[in-house]
Amino acid sequence: MAKRALQTKRAQKKESDTSALAVGSRLKTVREQAGLSQRELAKRAGVTNATISLIEQDSHAPSLASLHRILNAIPISMAEFFALPVSRQNALFYKKADLAVVTRGGADLRVLGSERRDKKLQLFYERYAPGADTGAEAIVHNGETAAVVIQGTVELEVSGERHRIEAGGGFQLFTKQPYRLFNVGKQTAVVVCACTPPLI
Repeated sequence: MAKRALQTKRAQKKESDTSALAVGSRLKTVREQAGLSQRELAKRAGVTNATISLIEQDSHAPSLASLHRILNAIPISMAEFFALPVSRQNALFYKKADLAVVTRGGADLRVLGSERRDKKLQLFYERYAPGADTGAEAIVHNGETAAVVIQGTVELEVSGERHRIEAGGGFQLFTKQPYRLFNVGKQTAVVVCACTPPLI
């Protein structure tokens, strides 16, 4: 039984890894193409050498804001970083395992439509473990962001204030409004978030 459980766990991990966007290997590739050492990139991005090393080993999943700051230090845009072959299909369908993984861990973010580079809208499926948040650095998007809380209770920190949002509620933010999201409940919070223009 234990052997079967281990095989199932490995199969699930392999399936999950297949759908991932391989942040670590991508970061290593673009860093080396830019002729930067881990130390130099860390210095430019204002993070530790260990942070860059752990990300490249896929031992640490950076927040979206942290990854954005690191990529700006290369420099490379999020869109270029996550570039995938262009799809010509106008109707795309996804199973849970097909969603591209942006971050894993306490804050698990997945995205639809990563294969269309010409899209005008981006949709994220986000899960936050109890106590998890979007990271120490606020997310700033040069566009509009809207979200609905599907499960749990979160707090949105914006303009120095926190706003409690329960399942069924949501929020909408406009150009360059910094924000952070926190799961303040006792269960995993599920949030569906859309932004335009696309972040990835």
